[in-house]
Amino acid sequence: MRIATAVSRYPFYNFRYLKLLNLVEPDVVWLFDTAIPLTPLIIKPPIILDIEDPNLTPLTKFSLIRDLYLMRNNRVKKIVTTTKILKDKLMKLYDMPEDKIEVIPYGVNLELFKPTDLPDENTILYYGTLAPHRSRFLVKVVEEVLKRRRDVKFIIIGDVPRWLQEYLTRKNYIENIVMPGYIEHDKLPEWIKKARVCIFTQDISLGGRLSFKLLEYMASGRPTVATDVDESWPIKESGAGIISPLNPEIFADNVIKLLEDKVLAVMLAEKGVKYTRQYNWSDMVARYVKLIKEMTEN
Repeated sequence: MRIATAVSRYPFYNFRYLKLLNLVEPDVVWLFDTAIPLTPLIIKPPIILDIEDPNLTPLTKFSLIRDLYLMRNNRVKKIVTTTKILKDKLMKLYDMPEDKIEVIPYGVNLELFKPTDLPDENTILYYGTLAPHRSRFLVKVVEEVLKRRRDVKFIIIGDVPRWLQEYLTRKNYIENIVMPGYIEHDKLPEWIKKARVCIFTQDISLGGRLSFKLLEYMASGRPTVATDVDESWPIKESGAGIISPLNPEIFADNVIKLLEDKVLAVMLAEKGVKYTRQYNWSDMVARYVKLIKEMTEN
């Protein structure tokens, strides 16, 4: 069985990648992200369209019609997305039958991210992108926590914007914050191990995507405080943390509560470890293999 894959973020006039796909004569074509509408006209084998980051609010009538043509094309046999929330929204937006969309979540490497005992140090960790929708609320949380507890340390992993570094330095918070920059993924467990509490500070909903970091926090046995956005659904579903409104004072209260109440922190951590067993990467890979086999047999 031959599978051709492509990340299809090419302009309409560039068909070179499609010609390359045809050269290998695949049994099935697996496309990532939103492919161009002409793709089904050029590719003959059945197509699996993997949509991790769908556009749920088309900006124009043209974009809606373009996406409709692609999504509902008969050559696109299956659309794969990562959550039930996204599936429901895609079905509603594009009026598609339920059986055309398959939910296969991201997984977590349970061999890499393993639960460890909570440390004695009052350390709070965030890792990931520091785009405005994550960093602007994060800095408010840092301020609120450090106003009350100067014995707390924050670990902020990722490419920290200059404005954030300068702001924290100006506020004299820098001695309470470790910013190691980008950390390779297989090194993250060593950093998460240092944390007593992990946080998720997104301040807007992005449609219900599945966050890697939440699964990896939970698999590592760390209780989490998360904002009340669509992407926090794994914490809501598992009960592995505290969901906080978009209020930095209340968010800080919840973080400090978990720092001070070890019994509660351990109980939430155990729920997260148990919950993430269903997201083992090997199981997710097996589901993809099954889907691809079904495409070639039909």
